[in-house]
Amino acid sequence: MCLPNHLSLTEGHCLIVPLQHYTAATLVDEDIWNEIQMFRKALVKMFAEKGLDCVFLETNINMKRRFHLVYECIPLPKETGDMAPLYFKKAIMESDEEWSMNKKLIDLSTKDVRRSVPKGLPYFSVDFGLQGGFAHVIEDHNKFPHYFGKEIIGGMLDLEPRVWRKAIRENFDDQRKKVLQFAQWWKPFDVTKAKE
Repeated sequence: MCLPNHLSLTEGHCLIVPLQHYTAATLVDEDIWNEIQMFRKALVKMFAEKGLDCVFLETNINMKRRFHLVYECIPLPKETGDMAPLYFKKAIMESDEEWSMNKKLIDLSTKDVRRSVPKGLPYFSVDFGLQGGFAHVIEDHNKFPHYFGKEIIGGMLDLEPRVWRKAIRENFDDQRKKVLQFAQWWKPFDVTKAKE
């Protein structure tokens, strides 16, 4: 669990990143996947207590570049969170190639991304709270922006494009405040600490 080292999209924006090097959720073993889900459940609970929904994003755009798996959690106001599936579904349907080899929109309501997207294919996935969400196999990584999910959230929240398009560095003091505040929120929900 860590926070972005740049300006967060929303207060509480955080990342679940496995310690071992994996490039995609479709490639992690069962133990790692279960641990990611444990963090996800704790985050949903934590943000629910603050009256917030959360969206989880993963963008695995280019398998050859071997980027590290980052599962992003972005908290949203409840009413925005309720609308998120509609926004994402529409954006995915309008993305990428007009004629694609793979199904454009993969429904993750009954099967998670690991059972829905073939191993080794680049994809984008989004989950809403503890519900499933959608996945999209990326046909052409040159035409699919790495900030796709953030752009949708940016549009929903009316954020300036510079916030989601290119990571804006934060100064050390702002980073420190963000980390201390998140640590305080997270403490009662921390799944890595044994409850006494």
